Amino acid sequence: MTQGARARAFNRSMLAAVSVLALGLASPALAQVAPDAPPAADAANNAPIYGGEIIVTAQFREQNLQDTPIAITAVDAATLNARSQTDVTDLGDFAPNVKIEPATGIQGNSVAAFIRGIGQADASFALEPGVGFYIDDIYYGTTFGAVMDLTDLQRVEVLRGPQGTLSGKNSVGGSIKLYTKEPNGAAEGFVQATYGSFDRIDLRASAGFAITDDLFARISGTSKSSDGFMKRLDYGCVNPDSGIPQTGAANEDCVLGTEGGRDMQAVRLALRYAPIEVPLEINLRADYADDSSETVATKLIYADNPAIRSYVPGNPTAGVPFDSRFITGPESYTTYADYSTGGNYTSVFGFPYQVMPGGFSTAPRSTAESWGVAATVEYELSPNLSLTSITGYRSAEGTSGIDVDGSPLALLLQEFTYVHEQFTQEVRLSGQFGDGLIDTTVGGFYYDASDRIYGRSAIPTLLFDFIQDDDVSNRSISAFAHLEVHLTDRLDLIGGLRYTDDKKTYEYTRLNIDRTVPAPPPPRNPPGVNFLLIGLNGLEGTFEGDRIDYRIGANYDLTDDVMVYAQVATGFKGGGINPRPSAVDQVLTFGPEILTTYEAGAKAQLFDRRVRLNGAVFLNDYQDIQLVRYQCPDSAVSNCSVPSNAGNAEIFGFELETFAEPIDNLQIDGSLGYLDFDYTEITNPATLVTLDMIAPFISKWQTSAGVQYVVEMGSGAAITPRLDWSYRSDFYYNSINNPFNRIDGYSLFNARLTYDSPDRDWSLSAAVTNLTDKFYYTGVAENIGSFGVVTGNPGRPREWSISVTRNF
Repeated sequence: MTQGARARAFNRSMLAAVSVLALGLASPALAQVAPDAPPAADAANNAPIYGGEIIVTAQFREQNLQDTPIAITAVDAATLNARSQTDVTDLGDFAPNVKIEPATGIQGNSVAAFIRGIGQADASFALEPGVGFYIDDIYYGTTFGAVMDLTDLQRVEVLRGPQGTLSGKNSVGGSIKLYTKEPNGAAEGFVQATYGSFDRIDLRASAGFAITDDLFARISGTSKSSDGFMKRLDYGCVNPDSGIPQTGAANEDCVLGTEGGRDMQAVRLALRYAPIEVPLEINLRADYADDSSETVATKLIYADNPAIRSYVPGNPTAGVPFDSRFITGPESYTTYADYSTGGNYTSVFGFPYQVMPGGFSTAPRSTAESWGVAATVEYELSPNLSLTSITGYRSAEGTSGIDVDGSPLALLLQEFTYVHEQFTQEVRLSGQFGDGLIDTTVGGFYYDASDRIYGRSAIPTLLFDFIQDDDVSNRSISAFAHLEVHLTDRLDLIGGLRYTDDKKTYEYTRLNIDRTVPAPPPPRNPPGVNFLLIGLNGLEGTFEGDRIDYRIGANYDLTDDVMVYAQVATGFKGGGINPRPSAVDQVLTFGPEILTTYEAGAKAQLFDRRVRLNGAVFLNDYQDIQLVRYQCPDSAVSNCSVPSNAGNAEIFGFELETFAEPIDNLQIDGSLGYLDFDYTEITNPATLVTLDMIAPFISKWQTSAGVQYVVEMGSGAAITPRLDWSYRSDFYYNSINNPFNRIDGYSLFNARLTYDSPDRDWSLSAAVTNLTDKFYYTGVAENIGSFGVVTGNPGRPREWSISVTRNF
């Protein structure tokens, strides 16, 4: 049964730098409308309300976005729906200098998230995310399992720049904060069904209700399924005279299966206790998700490794070599990956060796089963003093199959299972003193995670075929303070301080596939499988460190509708231990990377608040940048491919956002981001990074625009056409820049047409994503130096969908 069929069976029954005063373009959507504003649009109505206040909580208290001196993009549920944004990887298309994409297949079910050029693409538990993900203020401490669905959200806040003194964990690049809808006692909800390309079937539903006068509940669920858009072809079937035998598993069209298919179900329950006569509020949340999707679509781009070839008994130099014959058409959604080792020969170190007798195979799956529980307790100790406790536990487990060569040969084949468990506790004491002169928050944060990664890794060129079973522990303790002094009704001074103490421990298990410990070969014999791994089993590496971060700033209201601000803020990404050593001398630690950001910005509401204009200009002083050595110096034998602190850099940039309703019913939003990256010093030449290179994921330009118009009909019904455009310029995926890991810039267009019934109880939408059917890559895995291979992850092709929504 195909992937989509399984889920359907279940279903059946989301230009040059400008001065700061001239910057200033605004939030592309509403986040949370204040109580005295008109009611916000629901998920079925794609028209946000102009003129309402946008409420965010970035500084530990509710504030109008236009009064908050931080670069924030805030998006509500209505806008997410209008833009056809369904999971967190869609958020980077419309927030300036933000990139969030599914990670390459070698990273499992994870995301690569970067803000202002700072983030993390490696999903290893030994490394810390550079961008923090939060669900209802609960920090999620890994990029594995972070492809989160956007169903039934109140709002999303994308905070750019270091959030060390504001977010639960030290998020050096910025934070992505998801806030689910709170139960409010109203009997309301919606049901939505979507059908589209590749047999896509999505079901979403949510309902809120009151249990008693002060106890409310909300339940939501989603199911998403579609067939994969990348076809896996049987090479021997397509090329019967090639010397490569057919697998016998393909259908009559030589198709083995697909990649990029989706199969996910999730449910969330929220309870809110808000007694009328007691200054207390308790929010309890529980969620569960089962993502059994296929691996990210992966296409072979470059192949040249003559040491890898099809097996001919007794002759390691015979057979079909790994080369360009396995590359499918340049813009075709096809691959020859069969997720099996076969019986290759290799001649590494001059010794012939037949790899993996009996073979090794895995499945093109990238799963993640996760669940979590959370409790937020808010108690008002006095009219000006409140205590907040945020407690959370999350667990995620999933398995991913990885076929790096995209061919029926065996270059690198892996299957890993990731297990993540975390407990977080945050306590805040917030108060207002001096008749409103001072707002302050002090608190503490505790994070404790236990992780495990285990599986099999077959790398013939390095004579590796081993079992890995590693345990990782990660503990972080922080204390923080935030202070706002309102010197006048127009001038505020801001200060923040945070102390963090981190400890990570990584324990290695490296075994032969028969579970024996790798040992030296007998005297005068050629090296055997895994000979470099000798001594690794049972070793342990530990990183410990502490740090103080700060934030100092001021903001001033030039008028009632124009605010300017300036600040200096610091943050860091913790150090760690090399998670992938292939020899004892590679068990090394590396230090934290440190960021100091100098930022100034402006926020304005103009023309009777029909236009919002927000902007920021910044300079990042980026020290001790953590980079993985994908290639090794010629002199290195085993001490290479180790994460290390490579050097220092400066990143200059600016951001503009706008939202406007020049006439009733016509809404326009836009954003513009610019980044200029320059290494100032290379402190570790062994990384092979040079001063003229650019760090990964740096697009110099990123921009987006959207327009919609609500056509009101005489019956009271409405028709709303909407068009969205996003663009990012080229960027490099690896720290060592070369043409093979450079991703060309691309533009994407999405369109949507929505009909709303007169009473707004029903809506019907037709949408097309990637309207021009642009072929583009979201990521590449390039390793020509060691493996002679480059693979890329194509973005999704043009897709259409039709959605029906019933509100009640």
